[in-house]
Amino acid sequence: MLELPVLFAIFFTMAYFTFSSRGMLAYTIGIYLDLPNVIIHECGHALTARLWGGSIQSVKFHILPSIVKNGGILGVAEIGNRSGTGMFFSLLGGYVSQALFFVVMAYLYLQGLLLWIIPLFLGVYLLTNLLAREKSFWQNLIMLVVIGSSILMYRNNYSFMLQIYQSMDVITIAFVIWYMFGLAHQFFIVLLLKNDSHWDGSDLAKRTFVPTLFWKACFLLTMGGAYFAPFWLQH
Repeated sequence: MLELPVLFAIFFTMAYFTFSSRGMLAYTIGIYLDLPNVIIHECGHALTARLWGGSIQSVKFHILPSIVKNGGILGVAEIGNRSGTGMFFSLLGGYVSQALFFVVMAYLYLQGLLLWIIPLFLGVYLLTNLLAREKSFWQNLIMLVVIGSSILMYRNNYSFMLQIYQSMDVITIAFVIWYMFGLAHQFFIVLLLKNDSHWDGSDLAKRTFVPTLFWKACFLLTMGGAYFAPFWLQH
């Protein structure tokens, strides 16, 4: 599934979709393609800020296309930083985190540990929510039960439960493909961004006085390198 020709096929399919598509339908498809990436992106902002001594107020996501289009935001991490250095690294944390997460996913896939991918994804979101001041009790409880059940089944090898869980193979592979499409789509969205657009690159440019073009190139290199991780991890 993760051979180089397949990677290129998905990559150029998303290039065509991003550059040629117009209208609400294409916009809606793009939103749902991006969702797993955006979740990791915003959690990356929040966790990096916390790592540098900041705080996490909340991490929120919008999935209705009309709301996203009106606000122009699919997800947002409300964070506080104690230092300019913390803000700098938290801004870097978004695109770098979604790229790094796919590298980890590719590694788990190649090591035959496919079933750990979704619990890991939920774990990142769970950790972010637990550290945030505004917590969603039921979301956290559901994710904790899923992750705990996964670990319990692996440790105790309950044959019937494990057989049910192994049916998650198909779901996990679908999730990996979903994330791949989203990562490629995000790559071309960043490529399309203008220098004066409001995004992580322009915020970094304002804080560092380094041109937006430099940060765009860094993010593109990071995400492009991560996207082809299944190929270079095998060599």
